[in-house]
Amino acid sequence: MKKTVFLLTFLFVAFVVKAQISGEVFPKGQHEQGKGLPGANVYWEGASAGTSTDTTGAFVISPPAKFPSNLIISFIGFKSDTIKVNKPKESLHIGLTPALVMDEFVVQERKQFTSYDMMSIRQVEQIDASELTRAACCNISEAFETNASVDVVSSDGVTGAKKIQMLGLDGIYTSLQFENIPLVRGLANLDGLAHIPGSWVKSIQISKGSGSVVYGYEGMTGQINLEFLKPDDLSEKVYINLYGNVMGRTEINAHIGDKINEKWSTLLLAHGNMNQIPLDNNNDGFMDVTLKKQINLFSRWKYKGEHFRAQFGVRGIAEEKTGGEMNFDPERDYGTTNSYGVGANGNHIEGFYKNGIVFDKRPWRSVALITRASYHDQTLFAGLMNYEGNETYFYSNFIFSDIIKTTEHKYKLGASYVFDDYDETFNGKNYVRTEHVPGVYGEYTYTRDKIQTILGARSDFHNLYGTQLSPKVNFKYEFSERGAARFSLGRGFRVANIFIDNNSTFVSQRIISIQNNLLPEIAWNTGISATQKVEIAERDLTLHAEYFYTQFENQVVVDRETPGALSFYNLVGSSFSNAVQVEVAYEPWKVFEVRTAVKYLDVQSTYGGVQKQMPLVPNWRGMVTLAYQTLNKKWQADFTTQLVGESRIPSTIGNASENIRKEKSSAYFLMNTQLTRRFRHVEVYIGSENLGDYRQPDAIISADKPFDAEFDASMIWGPIFGRSFYAGLRLMLFKS
Repeated sequence: MKKTVFLLTFLFVAFVVKAQISGEVFPKGQHEQGKGLPGANVYWEGASAGTSTDTTGAFVISPPAKFPSNLIISFIGFKSDTIKVNKPKESLHIGLTPALVMDEFVVQERKQFTSYDMMSIRQVEQIDASELTRAACCNISEAFETNASVDVVSSDGVTGAKKIQMLGLDGIYTSLQFENIPLVRGLANLDGLAHIPGSWVKSIQISKGSGSVVYGYEGMTGQINLEFLKPDDLSEKVYINLYGNVMGRTEINAHIGDKINEKWSTLLLAHGNMNQIPLDNNNDGFMDVTLKKQINLFSRWKYKGEHFRAQFGVRGIAEEKTGGEMNFDPERDYGTTNSYGVGANGNHIEGFYKNGIVFDKRPWRSVALITRASYHDQTLFAGLMNYEGNETYFYSNFIFSDIIKTTEHKYKLGASYVFDDYDETFNGKNYVRTEHVPGVYGEYTYTRDKIQTILGARSDFHNLYGTQLSPKVNFKYEFSERGAARFSLGRGFRVANIFIDNNSTFVSQRIISIQNNLLPEIAWNTGISATQKVEIAERDLTLHAEYFYTQFENQVVVDRETPGALSFYNLVGSSFSNAVQVEVAYEPWKVFEVRTAVKYLDVQSTYGGVQKQMPLVPNWRGMVTLAYQTLNKKWQADFTTQLVGESRIPSTIGNASENIRKEKSSAYFLMNTQLTRRFRHVEVYIGSENLGDYRQPDAIISADKPFDAEFDASMIWGPIFGRSFYAGLRLMLFKS
């Protein structure tokens, strides 16, 4: 650690360099309106590397070896320009002319739904809104059905809920953020992903491995950042999405937005869903999915001034869920052994605020403040098990960004604070915890030619667990014009919330034991990856390979290796994850895209002194996804198939013969398909999930005797409900 601190200190010292050259790029004739061109390429003629403009169209570039020299500026959709620079200037103002202006003819090229960001130093997979419409993406827990990086699995055999895994580890080890603000964490982990409608999301960035120290300490396997729709960036003022499936689930999503004036804009997002039809397609006596009602509202505002920018918003969620045996009546049977039931009632309210100060003469410098506050109230029951909890959370982050002489050397400094208060009661026993976590951090970015590096370190001062250091390193090497290799290394830590993190394990009659003084979970993650684009028949073939290794210093082990027992204790031994993924994407022709991927997982932990494969995690997966779209974009057909490999099942030796399960699960196929028809203001879609109707056989152990000691609905490795059909429409009105 001393070496890391010394290296960071050394890299932050001032460099002796020549005077920098700055400027801005904008559409010709629109300089006064302040409409800069973000992402324009700026480089010296004959140089192997340059820079790009920021979000305001501003840039800073190192001077050439000699004067005069030609500065080249290019941007998609505009004619490239060459400026002769005779001597260093304080600022250049460059207007680009549109490449082609025609009233009746527009040339379009279809953008890939999912792609790897070749410009990013970190490995970032970009998913746009079009990808989210390729399947029944009602919420983010279902948004990754067509993505190989994130796995979607059933959480248990009673509630029908889904959860995600990344690098073979549970989603609790992945930092899920809303526009770089912590979002799903704490008690919200129970159903937090299901509380984010897919139609609210504009894009998703998946970053595996070590992330940025700027946005927190909790991400161990990576980060998933959600970019929501913004008030000033809407293609339509009114949007409505209706959805329904044969299992009785109905949903409505809507948003209404408007630009009030040149500075203010607002957006209201609304979601509601309901399922009040009990179904038991696998004839085990239990509802396949819970009966539920949810309402979800989000109001956000944006202010864009000349020197000051701000965003703020408020969101509220209310949800009720009831499930269990088909004859369960909560008013009659709750708290009794008449019939087995499960239920969850949750209320959540949150608000966020963030601002930034823009420096016109120094566009590379910025000051930002990000805050978020939330309150979550949750009740949960399964059979005779009862849980009540509430959480009060506050987060604040101050960020200062600048350069050291040139944009080759950038840095960020900041300070953050987290307040997290829990009051939980499980089966009559109270658990109270209050966390105060102030922290400081620094991050340095070096960019030159083919080599780019990010070095970061943060120190968080936890009132319960002491000082926690989180160093992070990211390195990128461009080994070809269209190829890059990346390396990452970093440390993360989190405090486990065993009841919410592992709520699916409580859908059983296991006797629960919890070790006193559970320690925070700490893990190191390192990864390497390579991405190469190759042109074949004038179309890009993308090749991607990666390997990530996660090693836990400490982990709260969830031990269900003994039938009838469920234990939580600190790790004694080794716990790790090896994840290898290879992916190929290609467009054989303009309207047809093919993506294939294969993934190998080796995830192990120590249970009672014995090293074993982590249960219910497949050791390999394969995926093929096909997308076809007509040239006029009126018709679109999508098909995705997955092959899911075997996983280890915890021991059931000692149960009655009819309640003994195999030691390994079966491999199985999953197939999903969807057809979309687009009209001027309406899109209509129909589809099917689990087209092959595969279901895990005898998913619930002792389903006919749910209050028997051997009852267990938590050992789920495959789909619970079979083939499902759905339909919906999207209505878009009043183009912005």
